[in-house]
Amino acid sequence: MDSPISQPESPYEIIRRLENLLRLGTVAEVAHQRARCRVRTGELVTGWLPWINTRAGGERGRTWWPPVVGEQCMLLAPGGDLLNAVALCGVFSTANPAGSDRPTECRTDWSPTDHLRHDSDGGHLVIECVGSITFKVGGTTLQLTPEGAFVSPDMHGAGRVSLVHHKHTDVRRGSDTTGEPE
Repeated sequence: MDSPISQPESPYEIIRRLENLLRLGTVAEVAHQRARCRVRTGELVTGWLPWINTRAGGERGRTWWPPVVGEQCMLLAPGGDLLNAVALCGVFSTANPAGSDRPTECRTDWSPTDHLRHDSDGGHLVIECVGSITFKVGGTTLQLTPEGAFVSPDMHGAGRVSLVHHKHTDVRRGSDTTGEPE
């Protein structure tokens, strides 16, 4: 039996696949529950594609930061097939410019008012937040709010002195000061 001779692909199909290997696009829709997005590239809107995140290792290491509609991205399509493409988001554009122009600054913006920035020149870290910031370690919670800092269950200062349960010695009435806390 003779083996069939495969016909080479059309040169037009080869060119189409080459053009599809890497394509710029803009996020058109996001399905957060499925971790998928649709991308507009030219006149085409893709099917639901995964996006690339910094980590996707489940409980052993993952980052959840979905793209937003209007964010520019690069489509990476193995073999030039857009059905198997993934979106690499994070391409700055006129509509979504960079948050800084400093070469020594690392900056992450979460909203128009909340961000984190670090300048490696001075080693200065700034976290700005309009609402509150909460740190949890084991059973201890530190919450920073516009009203102040709150610690639960207790805060211990120098020498492990309790903020809630400490006592002072040499307490007198009038303008005298107390002794050191116990």
